[in-house]
Parts: sequence; structure tokens; C-alpha cells
Amino acid sequence: MNFRVDRWSAVALRSSLVVLTTVSALLLSSCGGGGQSSQTNRFKPTRMIVFGDESSLLLPGSTSTAIDGRKYTNNGLSPGTTAIDCNANPIWVQRLAAEYGLVFAECNPGGATPRVQMRATAGGKVADVVAAVDAFLASTPGNKPVPTDMITMMVGTNDILELYNSVITSALTQTAAVAEIQRRAELLAAQINRLTNDRNTLGRVMYSTVPRVSLTPFGRSQSSGDQTLLRLLTDSFNDRMRSLVRINGRSLGFLSTAQTFDNIVEDVVNRGGRPNGIINVSVPVCTVAVLSCDTDTLVSGGDISNYLWADDIRFSYAGHIYIGEDAIDLATSLPW
Repeated sequence: MNFRVDRWSAVALRSSLVVLTTVSALLLSSCGGGGQSSQTNRFKPTRMIVFGDESSLLLPGSTSTAIDGRKYTNNGLSPGTTAIDCNANPIWVQRLAAEYGLVFAECNPGGATPRVQMRATAGGKVADVVAAVDAFLASTPGNKPVPTDMITMMVGTNDILELYNSVITSALTQTAAVAEIQRRAELLAAQINRLTNDRNTLGRVMYSTVPRVSLTPFGRSQSSGDQTLLRLLTDSFNDRMRSLVRINGRSLGFLSTAQTFDNIVEDVVNRGGRPNGIINVSVPVCTVAVLSCDTDTLVSGGDISNYLWADDIRFSYAGHIYIGEDAIDLATSLPW
């Protein structure tokens, strides 16, 4: 049985959960259940492994139980203080892990046994994910993930930026850059395929597209022609990656972050924003470098809940909320 869900927005999915659950139940029945008696048997991962770039990265604190670990977004503060609190303003993978009660070593004030492996890296590209998957498989007993592993995969923005700059500096032609970004997309799809199989005896992978870099504050600051190039590179990467992921069994969940961000930008540009939500998609909300950014270092009138971007490239806390909600809805609605 092949099962893939295209993500549009958290709101859209929530409105269709009844239909999705019914269809899933029928599919499972027709396939003999796939080892799962019914859709009511909720997936309960015992471990989570995070691959990707700084959009999924939580840095370690100063000690094993400290809460001062920082993120590449709007860092939160402990109430009434100026001290960083890693539990505040959780990034999307933190929100997903919390749904299952899984703890990061990087944010573990209670000293619980960590059940999340952070294998994302700052500035990470597809090549870094390949190396990280190699290392993970080498360290896993039996050199394979297991069906109770929730694995997340979001990377590509830094690859797009690198190849965009190569075209701008004439180091590559546009044709060569597109070919290279598609090659990297093929490598990423291969990593997803390494971690799953059609017998559902390996991991459960939630893989994501990346937002169009042309829509970021950085992209918006470029010329019209350069924005077209950024969009071409992003779409070429996302489309090629998706086309080569081997859809199999109940092992995969597709998170359409690119579509979610497209929808947000369209709402703001064409309809003036979302009620009680994002109203600015054009400029960063942070006035300092993103790792130093907190709720006290924002643009005048800015709020972490109504700006989409923390800096020129990286998601704000509001952006992470949307991705996190989509990820939770996807994880809890699929018949893993």
C-alpha cells in the first residue's frame, strides 16, 4: 500500500481529519492492516532523530541540565528575567517531540533520559545530512533504524543559497546550477529511502520541502531576475527530491512546508494577513544576529507571533508554530 499526504496548511488538514481517518481505515483494511489492527492504534515513537540544518537545530546548554541552549530563531526568556530558556519559543522539532513526551539532551533541566538525537547542523547542506545518516546508521544497533523511530528531515536552503551565489559570481551557469541542485535533491531522497522500507520494518520518516528562498527577506532584496533564479533553484530541488522518494508502506509522511509558507505569504500580500496571526512576511523581526535574538531585541512594533522571518533567511517563532502544527497533525493522523 502506498500512502502519501500532501500538506497544505494546519487549518486545512484539521478540517479534513475525519475524511482522512476514514480513508486510512479503509486502506488499512484492504491491505490486511499492515501489521496495525486499526487507525485507533496511535503511533508512539520511542526515539526521535533530527536531520537537517539550523532550522531544526537546538544548541546544547552550558551544562547537561542548563536551559540556556539557543536556537536560530527568536529565543525565549525565563519569565521576569533576561535569561535564555530553551523551553520557551520551541522550534518545530521541539513541538513535535513534546507531542510524544520525548526529551532533547540539549534542553533537559529535569535530567530525564534523552530520547531525541540532534543530528542537524548549523549551515547544514545535503552533504552534511548524508554524513549524518552514515554516522547514525553506523551507531545504530544492527545498523538500521526501527519502526518506533520518528525521523525528521528538512534541508536544502543552504544548498540553494550556495548555488545561487555561484551563478551570481559566474562560477556556474544557471543550467549547471539547476543540474547540481537536482543532483543534491537526488542524494537527499536517497537518504530518506535508506531509512525506510516497504515492509515497514525500518524507521518512520517525516520529510519536508523547504520554503522558496525567493520569498525570504534576503530573496525579496534581490532583483526580479535573481528572485526568479532563487525560485527556480528552490522548486527544482523540492520537486526532484519528492519525485525520487520511494513511497512505501506506512513509513513516510510528507510535510509541505513550501506550500504552507506560500499560503501564508499569499494571505498577507493579497488579504492583509491572517486574523490574530502573521502580518509581515517582508522583513526580519530581529534587530541582532539570530542566535542573540530574543523577545527584547525586536524591531519597533514587531512581535514574534506576527512576523514570518527572524532574520533574512530563518523562520521566526511564528513560522515554527505553523510548521510544528503541521508536523503534529501529520504525525498523529497517519497510520504509521
